[in-house]
Amino acid sequence: MYKKSDFLTINARMALYLKYNSAEGRGIADSKTKTKKILSEAGVGVPRKIKIFSKEKSLDRFRWEELQGNFVIKPVSGYGGEGILVIRKRGKWAGEWVDMTGNVYTTSELKMHCQEILGGRYSLHRRPDRVLLEERIKIHPKFLRFARVGTPDVRVIVYNSIPVMAMLRIPTDESGGKSNLQQGAMGLGIDMVSGITTYGVIGKGKYIEKLWDYRKKKMIKVNGIKIPSWKKILETAVEAQKAIPSLGFMGIDVVLDKELGPMVLEVNARPGLSIQICNKAGLKKRLERVVDLRIRSTEHAIKIAQSLFGEGFVDRVKESDGKDVVLNALETIKIKGKGKNKEVVRAKIDTGAYRSSIDESLAKKLGLLEKDNVLYYRNYRSALGRHKGRPVIAIKYWMKGKKITSSANVANRSKVRTKFLVGRRDLSGFLVKT
Repeated sequence: MYKKSDFLTINARMALYLKYNSAEGRGIADSKTKTKKILSEAGVGVPRKIKIFSKEKSLDRFRWEELQGNFVIKPVSGYGGEGILVIRKRGKWAGEWVDMTGNVYTTSELKMHCQEILGGRYSLHRRPDRVLLEERIKIHPKFLRFARVGTPDVRVIVYNSIPVMAMLRIPTDESGGKSNLQQGAMGLGIDMVSGITTYGVIGKGKYIEKLWDYRKKKMIKVNGIKIPSWKKILETAVEAQKAIPSLGFMGIDVVLDKELGPMVLEVNARPGLSIQICNKAGLKKRLERVVDLRIRSTEHAIKIAQSLFGEGFVDRVKESDGKDVVLNALETIKIKGKGKNKEVVRAKIDTGAYRSSIDESLAKKLGLLEKDNVLYYRNYRSALGRHKGRPVIAIKYWMKGKKITSSANVANRSKVRTKFLVGRRDLSGFLVKT
């Protein structure tokens, strides 16, 4: 159950986390052309640029009739999805185009919209702007099921190079085909381990339990939707943050092209906080847990994210009878080690401990203490008052037929009967006999 104190407020975001974004970083995020250039040079996928307009006379020189459709017009320094025009196809007559909601635009109307952008109507600071004309993403078939208009995307919050929270944003008629929750789009929280949706809201925070599936032509639950290429989406988000190190706290909007895979639409130096409502979880608590961690690689960052913030939602979705599994004080579990190495051990179920714990000798035997599997070191005070670094490792194990992906403290358990202790963090979906 989440606590209100775990939630990040606008004031706390401003005071505690936006300080990690330098003026240089904010300038990159506020300019879609700078963002596109830096990410492209770093090997991060971005939509193809067609043209940049800086002056009105360049609008007249451009050969609009050669555009076949599937393009987007957006302000370079826009914010909140304002001023973005998404064209799906050419119209019935020459010189006409149709947007995602079925509205028809003539060449003159497209140019007029671009003139408004150049005049600064949609820019972040209401100053003269430039126009970015880029290729529209070919939506992944999985997402076509849920969006009649617009392109769904995945917003990932990354802090200290670690993905801490994510949501699937689905455009609606009310949002005008845009993925902005403030304008009426839907937001679905995503479990960090499985990439499966958990909860859903529409607009500014109204919870919903179902959404329309256009393929099945019926309402389906908002939870249980598997996001394709989930690990690649997380990798893309981490690589985007690495490419812009002057943004230590950022929101990254990733779209999934059916041919090219994950691509970054834009990055946000001031990400909104509605993502917390979608996940029924607070950002403040998650950010505090990763502030001092040192990341070795993209793979390491994702391991930490999934070990710390996974909800085990995939197991709850797969429950066939909807009933909790009952555990005894001692249970037999199977731990996955390095490669094909596995070990069956007796484990103690301890609801008083938050995190699970594994015996040091067993962890070493299974190859779980190798550098690439150690997430970080956790300090604690010993009986003699000294602080020691205790490894926290990534771990996978099976209990009562359920696969659990989590993290575990490494400790000396040679003097106790059980070599593994299951903490309450791993007990979601279980009942424990007392």
